[in-house]
Amino acid sequence: MMSKEQFEQLVSRLDTLIKITAINAFQGKSRTDVIRILSDLGFQNKDIAMILGTTAAYVAVVKHELKKRRKTERTAKKAEKKEVE
Repeated sequence: MMSKEQFEQLVSRLDTLIKITAINAFQGKSRTDVIRILSDLGFQNKDIAMILGTTAAYVAVVKHELKKRRKTERTAKKAEKKEVE
């Protein structure tokens, strides 16, 4: 059976591996894009923050801004569609 110390070391190494993988996978993408992608994949704010080396509050603010932007874009598309009709 694994001790608590061994478990914590394993978790720490997995966190490091996740960060390295994310750096490679998202190279050249903005933080906003990375947050959107990870959020769409089901990651929680605290997990995204850990990967990016930021806070969960920052991630929440970015996600809120993304949500507002999407809503604005949908509204604009609906308005364009009505103009065509």
